[in-house]
Amino acid sequence: MNLTFDWPEWIAMIFLILGFAMALFSASPTILYTVCFLMGLVFGRIWYKREKKGKVPLFYSIMTFFIGFIVGALFANIRFIVFFLLAGILAGYWIHRKRIIHAH
Repeated sequence: MNLTFDWPEWIAMIFLILGFAMALFSASPTILYTVCFLMGLVFGRIWYKREKKGKVPLFYSIMTFFIGFIVGALFANIRFIVFFLLAGILAGYWIHRKRIIHAH
């Protein structure tokens, strides 16, 4: 059995652990939802910068962060997590698309 990972799998694993840790160490649901929205903004920026390139590794990263965040956030409402992460991604992408913030 050969268990070798390529770089997208390693990055996805890092984001899974990062999402789990961020959710687990959030002191309250308000902090959790704020962190979720801010990470969505970061993912929106990454999405904008990698728009013309391969999207599969980016999708792996977002989804594994999302799964780790849900697993770590046992006390939070999953619907709110989904809403704030997607709102953050869309807001981050829109801000860069309209050149309100310039991505170099």
